Amino acid sequence: MKNKKLHLYHGIALTQIVEHESFTALNRGSQKYGHYLINTDRHVFVKYSTAERESWSFTFSTEELTEIRKAVHKHQKFFVCLVCGETTVCALTIDEICEVMNLQDQDRQSIKVTVPQGGSCHVVGALGKLKRAVPHNSYPKKLFE
Repeated sequence: MKNKKLHLYHGIALTQIVEHESFTALNRGSQKYGHYLINTDRHVFVKYSTAERESWSFTFSTEELTEIRKAVHKHQKFFVCLVCGETTVCALTIDEICEVMNLQDQDRQSIKVTVPQGGSCHVVGALGKLKRAVPHNSYPKKLFE
């Protein structure tokens, strides 16, 4: 199989997960590419943006939003991990996702992550800005809390 950019950027997120002391297993979460199951009980959806600047945009298709809605309805531990080029991984809990995205809307939606020099991740979505910035050092440990 030829290497693709998506393999590189998903690898950035997955390597940090498997190196965490609480990691035990990595499996496919569904047939949707980028959906992983960590330690049999944590769903992780990885998206990436390759732009090298202070902000990155991530668009969620209707199918991706359906997977997120399923996790919410099942009360699963679910995270969206946004790989911001080679700069950082911004992980959002399901509560943070619901704060910035309208999961009832069937249309595509986008999230924008801005990382000012020396600062944490600032997240904005269709419903507005996330109340708190997401620190760089919160990933991957927030997936295991």
